Amino acid sequence: MGQALRQLRFQCKSETWEYFEQKIHGLGAIAEAFIEGEQKRSPSVQGHINPLGEVEMLSTHDQVLGGPDGQIFLGCSFPADADYRLRIQAMGSAVGQCLAQKGALERYGVDFVAVYQPDQSPNWELHAIEINLRKGGTTHPFMALKLLTNGQYNAKDGLFYTRRGQAKFYRASDNLHKPAYRGLLPSDLMDIIVSDRLHFNSIEGVGAAFHLMGCLSEYGKLGLTSIGNSPAQAEEIYAQVVESLDRAT
Repeated sequence: MGQALRQLRFQCKSETWEYFEQKIHGLGAIAEAFIEGEQKRSPSVQGHINPLGEVEMLSTHDQVLGGPDGQIFLGCSFPADADYRLRIQAMGSAVGQCLAQKGALERYGVDFVAVYQPDQSPNWELHAIEINLRKGGTTHPFMALKLLTNGQYNAKDGLFYTRRGQAKFYRASDNLHKPAYRGLLPSDLMDIIVSDRLHFNSIEGVGAAFHLMGCLSEYGKLGLTSIGNSPAQAEEIYAQVVESLDRAT
């Protein structure tokens, strides 16, 4: 067992077993079962508990993960896949009711692992794996969508609609990171995006909005939320942003 622990692969490149072992002696450790499956996804649901103990469902997402073993949060797409969107919302609501009874307040999130099982119905087997009692990586892109479009989330179908009834979708990232982007100023970024007409257009309600721009020049890293009228359009805008930045640098 000791030899196996020393051969653990860490998600952070700078982490070592010697340093990690010291943390275990001070903080303890949790061993988790690994969920098997050839086709897996990582959806999540977000909710809010008000002071009266009432639970409101806010959003669902499919998380985009990366790193050596697909354990690092890179971004998300809204909403989660229709095949399990309402199921994780119902499960998230039940978790919220339990948390409310224990006195929890405000935002929370529940992460899942979804495993595709072609021989059973429903096809996606859902495993709730984590509760986060805080705002998370999916909070700010959803708030950006809400503020930019002045729309509302509809818990009945799990979609977000503008006042005109147009459904909105997005692809967001906290970690668009390339060494070639170093040296770009926020003003350079906006010049590139506006020249290619990829910035958020308040009239059409589509385009890209950016955050973490303070990291761009020194670290070559930024975040964005690409909003579209369909999942395909949101993905296309995201890809066009990356293409434009790569071409410019």
